Amino acid sequence: MNKITTILLVFSFLSCQKSIDIEAEKQKIQSLMDLVEQAHFNKDANQFYQPNAEEWYDVRKGNVQQIKKSDRISGTQSYLDAMEFHELIKRDDPVIEISDDGSMASYIGSVIVKGILGSEPVYWVVSWQNVLKKIDNEWKIISTVNTEADAYTTAEIVLNQVRTNLGISGNSDIVSIYTLADCKGPKNSFKTLILSRETDGRMEQVYDENHSIIKHGKNASWHYDIHTQSLTESLDSEMQTFVYGHELHWLSVKPETRYTNPILKGFTKFQNQTAFHIEFKDNTQRPVNFYYAFDSFLPLGFDINTNEKGDLVTVIFKDWEKINGISVFKQSTFIQGDDLYDYNFIDIKINQVKDQDFENKTSLIK
Repeated sequence: MNKITTILLVFSFLSCQKSIDIEAEKQKIQSLMDLVEQAHFNKDANQFYQPNAEEWYDVRKGNVQQIKKSDRISGTQSYLDAMEFHELIKRDDPVIEISDDGSMASYIGSVIVKGILGSEPVYWVVSWQNVLKKIDNEWKIISTVNTEADAYTTAEIVLNQVRTNLGISGNSDIVSIYTLADCKGPKNSFKTLILSRETDGRMEQVYDENHSIIKHGKNASWHYDIHTQSLTESLDSEMQTFVYGHELHWLSVKPETRYTNPILKGFTKFQNQTAFHIEFKDNTQRPVNFYYAFDSFLPLGFDINTNEKGDLVTVIFKDWEKINGISVFKQSTFIQGDDLYDYNFIDIKINQVKDQDFENKTSLIK
């Protein structure tokens, strides 16, 4: 066979091979993944495993197991029957890659699963990678790698969802918050004015003969007594805890700017509601516990240790309304032992505080 004949045969062979429609194959794979999503709500374990080969490798928590489909149907069906799915949300667009010869593929996905398993609330952030192989001209999963977000990452995701549900879509939506409250304690009534932004906070309070301003910030922190005209050019840890703990509206949207290391501790009851429990650390590394409604992600309140003795103050947010499309609360209550302090916010302004207001040592309470 001469060289020309050989070349012609090679070209003839190549021309007979079918070209692979990559996008069509990706769509087939995505349709299989959509079946798995539908199976959660259909509560159908057979549909759940329809994309899988009869056997596949499962990789998670450092272990590799070979799984038989027939061994998984019953247990998965029990799980699906026991689970009430509230949400199954894709976090990112799936990533689908297909080999040049169209025989192998990879699928990467990430979802948030929220619901009630038995009687317990669950919130999982899961990412995975499937490897698929063409078997009898059908895509089948032959291995799965699964990973679940840790409690720190999950806390960040919950906090982002809280802001989204409040109507905040980006950092520019909330630059500053002004609040003025008529307050009533066990003995007296008083007024409290709070200015907050990411790097600074200013608290002014008029209580009987006392009239003071506490300012904390990136560049300067001080305490000024308007009555005696005395200035303290620093704040101790308890004073800082005090002013942070009064920036209620800022804490409802951006607690990470006042406290550190948020971690999801699980779920609990707060004011008779099932709630996400996220723990932060304050400037003295004491825990600050925030609570968010499991059904709506609405901030419910927080509790904080105000001193080294462990005295606990619980703060409740209530009476919500929208200002400029952003949900804010109109009332709050501080609970300290048997004492109640009710705050009725008579003026709330978003993104209207001027830079110089934070350093102002004259009264802004009119």
